[in-house]
Amino acid sequence: MKYLSIFILTFLILSCENKKEASTQEKVSPLSEKVFPEDFLGVYKGELKITSSNGTSKIPMEFHLTKTDSVDKFSYQIFYGKERDPRSYNLERTHNPNLFLVDENNGIILESAYADHTLYSTYEVMGNLLHNTEIFYDDKMEFMIAMARIQDTSMTGSEESALVKNYPMSVLQRATLYKETARTSSN
Repeated sequence: MKYLSIFILTFLILSCENKKEASTQEKVSPLSEKVFPEDFLGVYKGELKITSSNGTSKIPMEFHLTKTDSVDKFSYQIFYGKERDPRSYNLERTHNPNLFLVDENNGIILESAYADHTLYSTYEVMGNLLHNTEIFYDDKMEFMIAMARIQDTSMTGSEESALVKNYPMSVLQRATLYKETARTSSN
């Protein structure tokens, strides 16, 4: 129990120090004044790296975030591979400015939290736990999905220290996608 108390105290101290640094950085960062998703609309392109126990593979990837006729709904599309296999979703604003819904248009709706220019979601599907992170910058975005199989869960710790469930990652998908700039035609 003594070690748990020390751990918690250390965590709180480090969290306070990180918040001080983050608030200083936010004042200087040009991204701190951005509004999500309006200020990050566009087409992002790059390569998705998929890492698993079978090795690593890479495929082309695109992410499109665009306006719709509704003020609170945005088109959210992902294209994979050379065949451009599309995944067409809607990103919907909620009453909470930091909570969005990703509607897969098939009855599945994922809740996503927005903080510090990043959209986070964690969900379980077909025995897999997935954590999705999308970080937006002026000229690019970082996309990552980490997947762990629920059946591979192990438990460590004890009643005295804390019981901890481990979810070893089995697949990681990661991409840095660069925002296309609007091209003007000169005729």
